Amino acid sequence: MKFLSTLLLLTWFSSLSAQEIKKPKTELPPNGIATFKLHLRSIPTIRVKINGKDLVLGVDTGCQGPGVLTPQAALHCGVQEAFSTPSMGNSGRSETVFGYIKEISAGGAKWKDFHISIMPLDGMDIDGLLGADILFEHAFYMDLTNRVMILGKTPDTSSAHEVSCYSRGGHCGVNIEVEGQKVPMIVDSGASKSYMSSLKFKGETKFQGFLPVASVRGVGLTRVEVCDIHSLRLGGAPLTGVEFIRDKEHNLLGDDFLMAHPIAVDMPSRRLWLFEAQKSNPIPAAEASAPKTK
Repeated sequence: MKFLSTLLLLTWFSSLSAQEIKKPKTELPPNGIATFKLHLRSIPTIRVKINGKDLVLGVDTGCQGPGVLTPQAALHCGVQEAFSTPSMGNSGRSETVFGYIKEISAGGAKWKDFHISIMPLDGMDIDGLLGADILFEHAFYMDLTNRVMILGKTPDTSSAHEVSCYSRGGHCGVNIEVEGQKVPMIVDSGASKSYMSSLKFKGETKFQGFLPVASVRGVGLTRVEVCDIHSLRLGGAPLTGVEFIRDKEHNLLGDDFLMAHPIAVDMPSRRLWLFEAQKSNPIPAAEASAPKTK
C-alpha cells in the first residue's frame, strides 16, 4: 500500500528565539562517509538508535527541519517534551511540540544535542521522520533501486546529468518543464508517488481509481487522476520513469522518480545530479568521491 507523507512546514514564531531551538551537531565517520541500507515501507526508512532504543525513521527529504518523532516513539526512547510553539501546517494553526534529543546514531553517523518535533503520523507505520536539515547538510546520494543512501560524499558524477537546484525552506527544489512551461518541484522521498497541482497543470487527465493517502490528519481515499503530459523535461533533457497525479496543492517528485533515477545533491553549491538506474550492487562507500565540477 502506497502513501503520501505530509510536507511538514513548521513555522517557528518570534516568541522563541533561534538560539533556543537547537540544531543537530553532526559527527560523520572518520572517512567522512555515512552509508545507510534503506528499507521500503510506505516510504524509504532506516534504523536508528535514540538513547539506546531501536527506532525506524522515514527518510523524508520533504520534511522541513531535522525531523519528527511520534509521541509513542518519544515515550519509548525517553525523549521528553521540552516546549511548544504556535505553528502553521497542513491542518491549520496548532501547537508544535519539541523534544530534546541527546543523540541519534545510524550508519556510523551521529546527530547530537538538538530539538525535534513530536507529532502523530497517523496511518504511517514508522516511528518518525529524518528531515531535510540532516539529509542535505552534507552531500547527499540516494539510490532507491538498490536501497542505499550515502551522506558526506557522492559517487563519481562525470557521467550524470547535472541540473541546478535551490533551497526552498530547507527542501531541495528543481524546475522541470511541462509542455514547455516551467514548474517548480520539491524532491520528496516522503511521497510514494509524484504530484502536480491543478494550478500548474490544466491539461487532460486519466482516471485511475482511488489511492489511500496518509497524512497527519489521518488516512483517506483520494481520487487518482494522472496528468496526460506529452513533453516533460528536467535540465533540458527528457524526464522519464515518472508520472504525475494531479493534486490540489502539491508539486512533488516522489519515490517513483527516485526509483527511476538515483540522485546526488550538493546543496551548498546548488547542484543536483541525475543518474541512470543501475540494477546491480550499490556503490561501496569506499569508492565514493566528492562531486566533480563540470
